[in-house]
Formats: sequence, structure tokens, C-alpha cells
Amino acid sequence: MENKEIPARLHVLLAQNSSQAIVIRRGPSKRVATIGWDRTSDTFTVGQWLKGKIYPYRSDISPDGAYWIYFAMSHKNQMWTAVAKPPYFKALDFYTKNCAWNGGGLFASTRSYWLNDGGSTLHKRERFDSGLAVLSQWQDEQNWQGECPGVYFFRLVRDGWNQHESEHIGKHSYVTKFDKRINDDWQLWKHFYSGLGHPIGKSPYYENHTLYHVKRRHKIEMPNMEWADVDKNRILWAEEGKILSGCISENGLINQTMLFDTNPLTFAELIAPY
Repeated sequence: MENKEIPARLHVLLAQNSSQAIVIRRGPSKRVATIGWDRTSDTFTVGQWLKGKIYPYRSDISPDGAYWIYFAMSHKNQMWTAVAKPPYFKALDFYTKNCAWNGGGLFASTRSYWLNDGGSTLHKRERFDSGLAVLSQWQDEQNWQGECPGVYFFRLVRDGWNQHESEHIGKHSYVTKFDKRINDDWQLWKHFYSGLGHPIGKSPYYENHTLYHVKRRHKIEMPNMEWADVDKNRILWAEEGKILSGCISENGLINQTMLFDTNPLTFAELIAPY
């Protein structure tokens, strides 16, 4: 039987008030890289590699793209939350953590962020200091759910997605729908699945996407999009380790363009330039 090479898994953080973005590339196991993306020119800059795991749904980028926050677990099972300059891991603020529950955070402004501690113990290393303000709670914390949804759902709503009620699809799993306007006729739907019983090859948290024509009530399933968002007059998405873009027409997605293929990248040591 022929062994099919598994493509890299991707998630993207889009800065809301600038053209900057971070691509979080995972794979092979316990290897992750960050890639800077200038969406004006669609140029990509490979940042650093980490021997371990990044939790992309608990990560965020500041509105101006100058900073990002992430939660990580090393290949030696050390855990921490850090604030760094994209697209690098080198910490400006560094918080050790004693478990993998929660972690990460969200930017409330260009110069302030909230830590997703969820009652867990976080210890800041004193020699690190970004100069950013740290908030004790998120503005919508009454709806806090913990783990990945406890960060990601807030990030989606903050960035213009409409959230719908979660639906149970099994004893220990559920799906939450989000929608975002593309134009007067079309919406992008995001279905976020969490819990046990996930398909083979998927993590306990994963997404599916659909294009929906509001007036015709017509749905176009996009099963290969593992991440997707609306960026001004185009749609951006990740598929099989590649970053793609396209435009929407009356009949669906057109002008599909592959912007960057992350699959050929291999682990390399790199020192952050700050």
C-alpha cells in the first residue's frame, strides 16, 4: 500500500488593523513553525521552529500586528504562555505554567492583553517585560468556557464573526456555528467541532467551512478548508498545508490562487532578530 505523505496543518492569525498575519504550521509530530504574512503583497517570511506544540486556538495577534501571544508545550512537556514579536517565539513576556489546562490569551488593544489563566498558576519570569498592560479578565468573561473555545470563540466574535448556539452531536462533543458576511449575497460559515469522537486525522478541535448564498439559500460545502476567513474583498483559507485566496462571484468561489506552500519547509535553527 502506498503511504500518502501527511500535509502540514495550518492555522492563521489575522491582524485586524494592519496587513500582517501569522501562519502557524504544525507537523511533523511535535514540530511547529511560525510564518509571517504580509497580506498587502502576499509575501511570507519563515520565523522560528519549536520542538513541541503550539495551541493555535489559544493564540492571538495584536490589532497592529506588532505582537502575538501563544501557549506552548515543549517536547519535554514544559508549558508556558508567551508574548513575542511576529513571526518569532522569543518571549518578551514569559509565564511558566504547571498544566496544559487553558493558557494563551487575547489582545484587548494594541498595547494590552488578557491572560487565559482560568484559575491555573502562572509565574511570570521577571527578566521579561514587553511593556504591555495585562488585564485580569476578558470583557465577556461571563461566557467563558475554558480551554480552546474559551479563547477562540472570543477572538472570532471580536473579529466580526456572529456566534450561534452550540449543538450537541454526541455524548461528549458539540458543534458551534459562526457566520461572517462576505457581501450582500454571500456568507462564510464556520462550524467548530470540539469533544470526543472526532474523525481520524482530526484533533479534538477542528473546523469545517461552507459558502452560503443568503437570497437563494444555497450552500457550497468547502470540506478541504481547515481554516478560512474574509479579508476585505477576498476569502483566505488553508488547505493541505497551503495558503490560498479567492474571490466570490454570483456562482461561488473564483480566481483561486495558491499563495504559499508550507509543506516543503523543514526544521531549522534560527535566532530571532531582537
